[in-house]
Amino acid sequence: MSRARVLHVFKYFRPQFTGEGIFVERLAHAFATLRPDVAHEVAVTVTRAPAGTLPPEHLSAVHYLSGPDGAASQREIAAWLSRHAGRYAAIHYHTHVDRTFAASLMLKLKGCRLILSATLDDSIEGLLLTYRRKLRPLTRQLFRLIDRFVAISPKLYAENNRYVPARKSSLIPIGIAIPDLHAPGARSSREKLAIDPNAKVLVSVGGICARKDQMFLVRQVHALAKDHPDLLLVLVGPDVEPDYAHAVRAYVADHGLEQQVRFAGYSEAPWDFYRAADIMVFASHEEGFGTVVIEAMAYGLAVVARHLPGVNDTFVEQGRSGFLFTRDDEFRTHVDRLLRSDEERRRMGAHGRGFVVDHYNIVDVAARYLALYGFPAEGRP
Repeated sequence: MSRARVLHVFKYFRPQFTGEGIFVERLAHAFATLRPDVAHEVAVTVTRAPAGTLPPEHLSAVHYLSGPDGAASQREIAAWLSRHAGRYAAIHYHTHVDRTFAASLMLKLKGCRLILSATLDDSIEGLLLTYRRKLRPLTRQLFRLIDRFVAISPKLYAENNRYVPARKSSLIPIGIAIPDLHAPGARSSREKLAIDPNAKVLVSVGGICARKDQMFLVRQVHALAKDHPDLLLVLVGPDVEPDYAHAVRAYVADHGLEQQVRFAGYSEAPWDFYRAADIMVFASHEEGFGTVVIEAMAYGLAVVARHLPGVNDTFVEQGRSGFLFTRDDEFRTHVDRLLRSDEERRRMGAHGRGFVVDHYNIVDVAARYLALYGFPAEGRP
């Protein structure tokens, strides 16, 4: 059987909401373009198999390892990977599912190349803290079984580099498909979404939960609407934390903000919301990267985002492509300034789009991953 095969391992995948899973689905298109001779499969350890669905396009198979009794155990994960190790040239752990390292040891004996990603709070430094103190020295040694550690932000990269040598550490950001801005623009997208063509639209994309802090955005819109009665905040994302989402909706109802705040729900492809918007706003307190921000920038939107050092200050250039804030009043000042100047929004949006095109093209990112897997794409980085 061909060894031109890569396995991507997750805890959660379709139909559960997972940003990293969606990113790999999008990468799969680029993988297929660059190296159609390499197949990509997914193994999932927690999400149960949905009924009657096919694998996403360009993924050869999705293997759901959980059973009727719940998530796959460490023994079941190790056993499945051991049985199928001969199929794969590389195993990419997108999350640390092999906590005993039994599977990793068997995979190494089979000659598999192992890659482990850090995407939020799961750098080597963060993962070690999830083990009992007396086990950490051994765990640190077991991490040596991994061939390459990937971090998606400079912050996570720096944390990894405290524990692993530079030759085993890579910084590979999230990439996006660069949109064609000649496609239907703001007017047609607003018609499609039933948004007033004269509204000033703020968009924020992400699951509704305390970490993303949509309550902050709603409170700020309450204050800003006094000077901008045509303001509309569109929150795109599923209710990740139902109690928190209920509290946000209750605040909107209690303060009569139904005309200023719209809950759009989950959208796997929020492109029309970006096209319809004037400004991207993002209040999250913790991100591994913040993909939705660069997506919005690629659509020419100026950005106002909470400052996450070592994460979004690598792509939001203060005063050039948008603004980073740390205080409530800074957020309102920045948004107010942008709402009052169409020209400044256009200028910042154009600069941000150019930066994303130069640095975050998903085809270039896919080429870097393929090289890690042992299948370099000719003519790409």
